[in-house]
Amino acid sequence: MKISLAFFLVLFSMTVAESAPAVSHYQISTEDYPPYNHYDKNKSIVGLATNKVRKIMETSGFQYEIRLYPWLRAYNRALSGARHCVYSTARTVDREALFHWIGPLVTVEWALFAKRGTPAASINKLEEARQYVIGGLEGDASLSELKRQGFKTESVVTNWLNKDKLEGQRIQLWIDDPVYIEFEKQKGTEFFDYVKVVHIASVDLYLACNISTPLNEVELLHKSAGGF
Repeated sequence: MKISLAFFLVLFSMTVAESAPAVSHYQISTEDYPPYNHYDKNKSIVGLATNKVRKIMETSGFQYEIRLYPWLRAYNRALSGARHCVYSTARTVDREALFHWIGPLVTVEWALFAKRGTPAASINKLEEARQYVIGGLEGDASLSELKRQGFKTESVVTNWLNKDKLEGQRIQLWIDDPVYIEFEKQKGTEFFDYVKVVHIASVDLYLACNISTPLNEVELLHKSAGGF
């Protein structure tokens, strides 16, 4: 019985397809925090950290999808299982064992801001802030650290609400990154007269991938990140 060459080629291609390993797919979450991660005018997710995350994933050869959520939802999605990641994430003691840490991607500043002309605007040390209420983003590492140290804090689910609370003096201080605030001003966001009063720390932010992510893939992500 004659079997055509075409039949063998089809059979061979099917065997190769069945034996080829599937490309891993990553679910990556982030928040709206310009200029590091945010939507552009076309609703594409862009930013300084986003650019690095895309390069890391593409260099590693993995399939991936990036979605933007409020911070707590983005963070909790990364806790849901292997190959779930979140950025831009501060590496803290409480979070250390929950993730593999790829990066750093960017470095930000934690600083306190006050409304100019208010009593809080005259402080120049972190300890002097204990008499005031400090506003920040719910679940954010900076506010969580201040709360852990016994400072009076209030949180919001949307970071920009802190601007209105500080202007109306419902909080007296706001913890955030000066680059973020300046970016919002450059976009034309209406802003009151404020002043940076205390530099707290410079903090590296990472792509944090669920601890269940396979180690061989994590090693490849680290290797890809090392090129940047």
